Amino acid sequence: MKKTAGDSMLQQQRHSKILELLSQLGRVYATELSLQLGVSEDTVRRDLKLLDELKQLRRVHGGALPLQHESQEYRQRHEEIDPLKQRVALAAIPLIKEGQTILIDSGSTCLQLAMNLPTHFNFTVVTPSPLVATKLIHHNNIELILLGGKIFKPSVMALGATTNAMLRKIHFDCSFLGVCALHPSQGLSINHIDEAETLSTIIEQSEQVVTLASYLKLGKMATHKVCDAHKIDCLVTDSSSDPKLLALFAEQGIDIKICAD
Repeated sequence: MKKTAGDSMLQQQRHSKILELLSQLGRVYATELSLQLGVSEDTVRRDLKLLDELKQLRRVHGGALPLQHESQEYRQRHEEIDPLKQRVALAAIPLIKEGQTILIDSGSTCLQLAMNLPTHFNFTVVTPSPLVATKLIHHNNIELILLGGKIFKPSVMALGATTNAMLRKIHFDCSFLGVCALHPSQGLSINHIDEAETLSTIIEQSEQVVTLASYLKLGKMATHKVCDAHKIDCLVTDSSSDPKLLALFAEQGIDIKICAD
């Protein structure tokens, strides 16, 4: 097949531009990429196929989407201690102030946060997670509220109408949310619809929303959207996160906090 003049553009340059546009837009189309890159659609399709094989995007009919986040069930991994998640959690501790009412979500990073909470001043913790609550039983300085409702076993957290009704009666100074997938243009998303609804309710009731996410969760998408990125106030992540992605999050008004290596 004869190449067009534009096909001489270096493959690496094309791939970088495709991934940059995907980060900005949340979806790219082969026909539009052909015009923007000045190459044939056949070249674009080959590029997308290769990037899909390299697991840098998810090729779909007519174009590509960000990678779909695949998460292991939390109940299978909650006892694992991941040093990276621990560092992210520790970086969020200074955001907690005396007298606040905070919410701590389910998830392994949130569990690390719960295990390292300050003990020298009083505050209130609300959580839908029995595992988080168990870690706080012996904290005399913490008033602890465990949300009721049906336990969603994969995430080990209370979900559903009962949980959401309780949440709507509480105002949170700050909520700390674990992240399944966070994308600059597609927002915060998760793989279970009931969990998405409960997280949306938490965000509605929160003065400040803090997401805890390693670089592995950024630029990804899951099945069910929770909220747009601009509804998040702070992202606590690590130094391996893509600076271009972080810049896009910052453009959404998100304060970026990088944990220590």
